Amino acid sequence: PSPLPARGTNTYLARHGFGYSIFDYTQDGITTELCIYVAIDAPVKFARLKISNQSGRSRQLSVTGYWEWVLGELRSKSLMHVVTEIDPVTGAIFARNFYSPEFAEKVAFVDCSESIRTVTGDRTEFLGRNGTTSSPAAMRRTRLSNRSGAGMDPCAAIQTQVTLSDQQERIIVLTIGAGTGENDARSLVQRFRGEANAQKALEGVWHYWSQTLGVVYVETPDPAVNFLTNGWLLYQTLACRMWARTGFYQSGGAYGFRDQLQDAMALVHAEPGLLRAHLLRACSRQFREGDVQH
Repeated sequence: PSPLPARGTNTYLARHGFGYSIFDYTQDGITTELCIYVAIDAPVKFARLKISNQSGRSRQLSVTGYWEWVLGELRSKSLMHVVTEIDPVTGAIFARNFYSPEFAEKVAFVDCSESIRTVTGDRTEFLGRNGTTSSPAAMRRTRLSNRSGAGMDPCAAIQTQVTLSDQQERIIVLTIGAGTGENDARSLVQRFRGEANAQKALEGVWHYWSQTLGVVYVETPDPAVNFLTNGWLLYQTLACRMWARTGFYQSGGAYGFRDQLQDAMALVHAEPGLLRAHLLRACSRQFREGDVQH
């Protein structure tokens, strides 16, 4: 459904909106629409896959989600400490890094909207020895092993089977998230499981960004300036600068001082509460003499 990791032979259409991205693709009579977004009020990310069969005959397909756990700053450092398990209550894959100094109590999870599924926490099983994500060994088998535990190269993979008659459409939702402890993770899995709950979360994303980015409207003689100013620049400041706070060169999610204060001023009308909280956070790192902690 997306150009990576295993590209199809036809053209992809990628559409990016405020808080979501959509990938459209058609091949061999199967049309897919993959929508990626994150809930506004919870640490849960969605991959909502709509599949339509326009091939003129019944089709049997499998939908597979695959994630490689980091649960730290570098996968090479943390992978030997990541333990996976299949939650007996929800059937979701749980993962945690007990050795993490900051997040040992956190439980990450992966789930699927379909109750009939097979899973694995073993990356070697899924990819195959020396295998790649573009052609994993698991895609040449009919099911996953349901293996999980410690002492393996950790991943999370979920696979479910789908039968579509001609002109039929189905929606499969895959989620990944994290909670504080097993009970919180379990609660998030159950709260967001299913097509209806995923749609409700997406509508929440639409509503939040429409409300936040619609506070100020600027009109100039230049359509390109209007396009950037009325949405995208503010969106980038909030999503990238205030929330993400990370990059390949600095994956710690640290707060800056001068640059971050400078960028936060863009939110004076759209998110004044967030601006005020950041001003106070910065003040708490300033000395009487005026100099600051970086």
